[in-house]
Amino acid sequence: MHNKKGLKPINDVARHRIDELRKEAGMTQDVYGREVLHCSQGTASQKLSGQLALSAVDIWRTALVFNVSTDYLYGLTDIRTRDMAPV
Repeated sequence: MHNKKGLKPINDVARHRIDELRKEAGMTQDVYGREVLHCSQGTASQKLSGQLALSAVDIWRTALVFNVSTDYLYGLTDIRTRDMAPV
């Protein structure tokens, strides 16, 4: 599903990037669901496949665990690392 400009919906980009990070870390869907999303493997699978939407909290928790920015997960940048400058 694409919008008028041919861009993928943000949740599609996030799902793809999350699954990529999860696999690179050797993390199963079960572990990702339990330890990151605080849900079952089945629910995590549904979120990663697009059957259920990822919430903003899901994105935030994922960014913290994988030390990436939410902008990276949403596809707003290709730079993975977060800027850890003090606020």
